[in-house]
Amino acid sequence: MSKKQIKVLLVEDNLADARLVNEMLIESGQDNFNFRTVGRLSSALNLLNQEKFDILLLDLNLPDAHGLSGLIEVQTLMPDLPIVVRSGFDDEQLALDAVQSGAQDYLVKGQESGPLLTRALRYAIERKCSEQRLAYLAHYDPLTDLPNRVLFRERLNRAQHRANRHASMIALLFLDLDHFKDINDTLGHDAGDQLLQVVAKRLKNCVRAEDSIAHLGGDEFTIILEDIAHKQDAANIAQKIVEEMAEAFLLNGKDVFVSASIGIAIYPGDGQSPELLIKHADMALYAAKEKGRGNYQFFEEKFNRAVAKRLAMVTFLQHALERDEFVLHYQPQIDPLTKKLLGLEALLRWQHPELGLVLPKDFIHLLEETGLIFSVGEWVLNAVCKQSSIWQAAGLPPTQIAINLSARQFQQVQLAKIIKKILDETGMDPHNLQLEVTESLLISNAEKTISTLCELRDTGIHIVMDDFGTGYSSLNYLHRYPFDTLKIDRSFVQDISGNAETSAIIPAIIALAHSLGLKVIAEGVENEQQLSFLLNLKCEAVQGFLFATPMPSEQCGAWIKNHQEFKEHHTLNAVC
Repeated sequence: MSKKQIKVLLVEDNLADARLVNEMLIESGQDNFNFRTVGRLSSALNLLNQEKFDILLLDLNLPDAHGLSGLIEVQTLMPDLPIVVRSGFDDEQLALDAVQSGAQDYLVKGQESGPLLTRALRYAIERKCSEQRLAYLAHYDPLTDLPNRVLFRERLNRAQHRANRHASMIALLFLDLDHFKDINDTLGHDAGDQLLQVVAKRLKNCVRAEDSIAHLGGDEFTIILEDIAHKQDAANIAQKIVEEMAEAFLLNGKDVFVSASIGIAIYPGDGQSPELLIKHADMALYAAKEKGRGNYQFFEEKFNRAVAKRLAMVTFLQHALERDEFVLHYQPQIDPLTKKLLGLEALLRWQHPELGLVLPKDFIHLLEETGLIFSVGEWVLNAVCKQSSIWQAAGLPPTQIAINLSARQFQQVQLAKIIKKILDETGMDPHNLQLEVTESLLISNAEKTISTLCELRDTGIHIVMDDFGTGYSSLNYLHRYPFDTLKIDRSFVQDISGNAETSAIIPAIIALAHSLGLKVIAEGVENEQQLSFLLNLKCEAVQGFLFATPMPSEQCGAWIKNHQEFKEHHTLNAVC
């Protein structure tokens, strides 16, 4: 600071006072002040518009400004300029009013000295820098250098006022990055921060200079597009952003692909208040993710109905477990060659008090989002293990039963311990339990997941990779996980007869599994043609409506008994 030249503008109409200030600065021994003097406020304002000064020394009694009026005018026009006021009055209240009006210090004429004046100037500059830094932190995100949530709300309010005056439209875009958590989990938070910085730069390239971008936190961004003529203007910007984000990001020397989803709400049609507009843009973002991510969606009134329905479903789910509304249905898994029963898959159903029997696709995601999946998951495991004991007590043979585990359940620190405890308490043989996991689990916290699965497999539990082939990580991760079986997704099986590519993919999957020493089960088998195709490829097990639909436990027990008697009868006839 001592080596930097400080440009000082003194506004003082008394020439004697001006000379005194100059002499005090010289006497202080500091020779780095560049000192200028004007006698009127109007002259000071003209000079400030032409040149940059580091600080202003302002007399409160000027020919064209008296009291705090001059200070307030300068502060309004030059809010970033440090100001030290000088007055002939030793008035504590006036000094306090001056500081509250924007001055950094208050000096009394006749009580000044060179060191005091020098220190006041330097401290005023430092105080102003600190104020500006605090103001920046209060309104800007230091990572991306974009406005934060506070400034975004202020700008949205101002944009709405302007739109009302000019009868124009605003588009509010809510954007977040798809699967951003995977970047942090796999490449680290430094890579995640780097990604957000690059995203901020790309967003700036997609919008006009007058548009406002904000970073709300995490991977959430907003954009305020003012004075748009048509909804299509917002759609064009959104599409440009989607395409820009689809380009590879270079993170830690690697090309990483991350898509973005965008929700759009239009003012005033989609909401008169800032709160409602934000809410509707957020709903549209959720709809964009529901439609597969990497796209944009405009708000529609039906989203409100969907949210209301979702809230009602969540409310019902909160009490479903205590009201004993969950039930399990079981679907057999069959050897395609011998038609022998190999196992069962336990499938969760919700007996909704108003909607009737609800399938998992309509409520599992809500269990995961609310965290209820943990308690419901334990209930499923307990119910399956107890049902296995009931069937064996009734004389049915021990049968392997498969249970689906969601990726969210693997966030439980004691998951393996919980499963083993339930097995011990119910007496179920671990070898008769299969745990099915999906590909989405493989890209999240891989090392911990592998450790948990290995611990479970060591107890005798069989590990199945469910919906194989529907994700993008299968071949990269398959050899690292302790799988016993691959389960081919029903979408491949159902397309066997009408798609040559699918007919080529299934043999490749089965060959890959067998080369790794894994068994294969195919779900969704509904006709003899599909069965014959899989049998020729030596697929070990099949599951589907060709043999049985998912059944309640009592009906399934009867099915197992009838199936067993049928097999024994035909085996006896064959021997005879």
